[in-house]
Amino acid sequence: MELARTFRCVLVLVLVGRAAVAGAEEPLPTATDRVIELGRAWARAKFFHPALATRAIDWDAALVAAIPKVEASKTVAEYRAAVGAMFAVLNDPVTYVVEPTPSAPAHTTAVSPTVPTSLTQPSPGILYVRLAPITDGGFDRGAFKKHGIAVEAAVAQAKAKVLLIDLRGADLWLASNVLHAMGAVLPGVDEWPTERTLEHHGYRTQQGITSGGYFSSFVTTGAEPPRAAGGAAVAHVVWIVDGAAGAPADVRGMQAAGRGSIVSLGPLSERSTITTASVPIGAGLTVSIRVGESAWGAPRADLTIAKEGDLLRRAQAFARTVTSGRKRAARKRAALPELVVRNDLDYATTPYPSREHRMLAGIRVWATLDTFSPYRYLINDWDGALRAMLPRLVAARDAKEYRWALQELGVRAGDGHINVTGGTFDPGAPKRGTPAVRLRVVEGKVAVVATFDNRFVVGDVIETIDGKPVAAALAALAPRVSGSTAEAKAQEVAEGVLVGDDGSRAKVGLRGADGKLREITALRESANSERLAAAPTTPHWKLLANNIGYADLTLLTVPEVGPMFEALKATRAIVFDMRGYPNGTRRAIAPRINTKGAQFGAQFAMPLVTGDDSSRDIGQAIRFFQPLDALPPTAQLYKGTIVVLIDDRTVSQAEHICLFFEQAAGATFVGSPTYGANGDVTVMRLPGGLRMSFTGQEVRHADGRQLQQVGIQPHVVVRPTLAGLRAGNDEVLVRALGWLATKR
Repeated sequence: MELARTFRCVLVLVLVGRAAVAGAEEPLPTATDRVIELGRAWARAKFFHPALATRAIDWDAALVAAIPKVEASKTVAEYRAAVGAMFAVLNDPVTYVVEPTPSAPAHTTAVSPTVPTSLTQPSPGILYVRLAPITDGGFDRGAFKKHGIAVEAAVAQAKAKVLLIDLRGADLWLASNVLHAMGAVLPGVDEWPTERTLEHHGYRTQQGITSGGYFSSFVTTGAEPPRAAGGAAVAHVVWIVDGAAGAPADVRGMQAAGRGSIVSLGPLSERSTITTASVPIGAGLTVSIRVGESAWGAPRADLTIAKEGDLLRRAQAFARTVTSGRKRAARKRAALPELVVRNDLDYATTPYPSREHRMLAGIRVWATLDTFSPYRYLINDWDGALRAMLPRLVAARDAKEYRWALQELGVRAGDGHINVTGGTFDPGAPKRGTPAVRLRVVEGKVAVVATFDNRFVVGDVIETIDGKPVAAALAALAPRVSGSTAEAKAQEVAEGVLVGDDGSRAKVGLRGADGKLREITALRESANSERLAAAPTTPHWKLLANNIGYADLTLLTVPEVGPMFEALKATRAIVFDMRGYPNGTRRAIAPRINTKGAQFGAQFAMPLVTGDDSSRDIGQAIRFFQPLDALPPTAQLYKGTIVVLIDDRTVSQAEHICLFFEQAAGATFVGSPTYGANGDVTVMRLPGGLRMSFTGQEVRHADGRQLQQVGIQPHVVVRPTLAGLRAGNDEVLVRALGWLATKR
C-alpha cells in the first residue's frame, strides 16, 4: 500500500550548469615526496594498527621492500600498487589504498527535504523506510525530527510490526542521527557493540628509564547504557545494508538483542563498525587504515544477497518471516590478543645500514617526533625537514655521515634534548677529545673561560682554527648541534668547536687582551673533557658580605640541604647559583622557601595520542599540575629573599627548579635566559644501533606560560664580558649582589 498521499516529500536538486566531467588524474609526486607519503601511512599503521601491537609482523621489512618500488613508480597505478603491496602484509581488508573518486558535479545545491519519498507498505504489518533521501540534504535537525514524526505516524496507520529500513546510499553518520529521531518506533538495545583502540600516553622510552611514566595500552570505547524500546516501537527491524559500507552500532545492537536482522548486499564489511584513519598519500590516493577492532568480532549478516536486483524483493520476503518475532541472536565476545610490548629493531650489527634502512631511520625519526613530540606545534615545516634529509641519508658514505644526517634531521625539530648516540658503549669506537680549554660565547666572540694549559689565558678570543676563521668552523658544526634557543645553540656550538679525534692536533689562533694574535698547536685528548667537567673543590655554600648566603646548586646534594639552611638561616637573602645542572635538590629546597604558600610548581602536558583522524591536529594531552612537597615537621621556613643566577647552562631539571622557586618564593632571576628544554627525556631506537633522545612531555610555568624554546627569562639581565673574564670577576654574581643592595 502506497502511503505517498499522506507522507509526501519533494526532494529538489537544482543543477546549475552541466555535470562536471570526472577530474583529471592528479600528478604523481616526486620520488622523495612519494617516499614521505609512504612513510606517513606506514607510521600511522605502525603506531595504531592493532595487528602490529599484538602480532609478530616485520613492518620495517614491509617499508624497506616498498621504498624502491615507490621510487620507481612511473604512473599513479604503479604507485598505488606499490603502496598497496606494503599494506597487503597486514592481510586486513579494512586497510587498503582507496581508489580515487571522480569529481562531483559542479554547482549542485540540495534543497532540504521534509520526509523521504520512499516510505511505503510493501506487505501487511511491514513498513519500508529508505534513509538516503533524508541524509542527502546534510545535517538538518528539523528535517530529521519531521522524518521521525512521519515514520511514527506511518507505523501507527499501517499497524506495522516490522520496519524494513534501507541504509543503502545513506551517509551512515547522518543515518545514526536520523535513527535517533526515529527512537519512538525502534526496539530496545540491551548491549552496544564496543571496540578497542591503541592509546599512547607519551612515547615509551626504548632505552633505560625515564621519570615520565610513558606507556601504551588498548582502551575500550563505545559502551552505552541499554536503550529501552520507544513508546511506539515495532517488534523487529530488518536492515538493508550495502555490505561494503558495513553496519552501524544501532544495527548491530538490535541484531544482538534479537530485535533486528541484517540483509546485506554482498559480504558485510567491518568498515563502518570500527574506527579507521584516512591518510592522503598524494596523486588523489588515500590509505584507509584500521585503528580499532570490535570486541564482538567481525559483523555478520543474517542474509547475504549477491545481486542488487534481488535485494529488495528478498529483503521483503525475509521481513515477512519475522513478523511474529525472532529469538535473541547468539553472540560470543571475540577473543582478542593481548598487547605485546616490543622495542623497535635497531640492526646493531650493521653500523652503516643499507640505503633503504637509512631511509627507514629517517622516516622513523620523522614519524616518532611527528606523532609524539609534545612540542610538535613548535616545529616548522617538519615535512620539509624530512624532504631535505632523505637525500642526505641516501648519499651518506659511511656510518659517521649517516649518523650526522640523522642528527641534523633531529636538530630541525628545535628541541635541545635531541641527540643521537650509540646504543651501547663500544670500546673500539674512535674517541673524541678536546684541548685543555673550555669555551663560551662572550660579547659575540668565542672566548676561553677555563683552562689548565698555560698557553691559553682566560679571556683569550679564538680567531682561527687550523688556519681558517673560527666562523667557518662554527658554521660547519651548527647544523648538527641541538639547541632550544638561538643563544643556547650558539653556546653549544662554541663549546664543541675544538672537539676532534682523540690524539689529533688543532692549530688555534688566539687574540689576547693586548690585541695581538698568536698561534698555538694544542693536543686533543679525551681525558681533557673529564678534567674540565670535574666538579670544583669550592664550598657548596658560604656566607657572603652583608649577611647574604650563597649556594651552588650544581654542587649541593640532597643530604646537604638541611645543613645549608641551618648555616644560612639568619641571612637576609640566599643567592642560588643554577648556572649548570642540579643534583635532584628541588623537592628538598622548595618547601623550605615556600613563603607564598604555593600548591603547585609547574604545569605538565603528557601527549595522549590516538589513531583516529579527529585527534591528529588537536594536540591532545593529559594535563596536570605538579605539587610542592610539604615542609618537613622538623624544618624551618626560610623567609629571606631568594635570588637565582641563570644562563643557557640552566637546562631541563635546572629549569624545573627555577619554576618551583618562582612559585614558592617569587624568586628573582639574574643573568641571561635559560636553555628552554624541559620535560623528561625519552629515547627511540634507530638502525645502526643508534639512539635518539627527545623531550617526552611538555612543561610550562604553573600559570601556563611557555617554557620550551623560551626559557626562564631573567628579571635582571646581565652577561659576562671579556673584561670581566680577564679580571676574574663573576659579573652575574656581582650584579645579583648589587640588586640585593638597591633592588635595582
